Amino acid sequence: MDDDARIRCHLCMSRAHRHEPHRQEFCHPEPCRMAFHQSGTTLLELLLVVAIVGLLVGVALPGYRAMAARQDIASELSRLEGALMLARGTAITRARPVTLCPSDDGVHCGEDWRGKLLIKAGAPSWEGATLHVFAPSRLSSIGFREDAKPVRFLANGRASGHNGTFDICARENTGARLVLSNFGRIRSEKGRCAGPSFPP
Repeated sequence: MDDDARIRCHLCMSRAHRHEPHRQEFCHPEPCRMAFHQSGTTLLELLLVVAIVGLLVGVALPGYRAMAARQDIASELSRLEGALMLARGTAITRARPVTLCPSDDGVHCGEDWRGKLLIKAGAPSWEGATLHVFAPSRLSSIGFREDAKPVRFLANGRASGHNGTFDICARENTGARLVLSNFGRIRSEKGRCAGPSFPP
């Protein structure tokens, strides 16, 4: 029943109470009874809908957070793997050393691997040309080597002395490891992390 019909029923009932009490039954055909019944259950129905929505959100939210964390990890693995592979390929193609390092300003090498990634010609101490810049990470924790060394590939593609493991952590204790071997090869492991790195 629409709003106009409900209003007519209400007015009819008001007149019946004031002037013609015997007409109350006349004002209570089936549509009017349905209208008053529906208006009386609207609040209950609304509360039920709110409760169901709240339950669904409570069940779905943890799953959504875990999925978002896995996507963040996958995105970071792609960023690091892409940078490492490009740096290694450039060293082999140019037949000269190439350095991959993090950077705060996009020009000089730094130590925070969450920042931009630079591929530079030569060693990091040289003022070599910057060949490529990768965007910074969105994650809160990325660790690589306690001695703060960058990654350096030789002309033969090896990373001897500059190899190591990237420890990557995202939300929900979701993590991954990216291992760079002495030969310049890369492998990744997904798992869980605690704090800035994987537990021992």
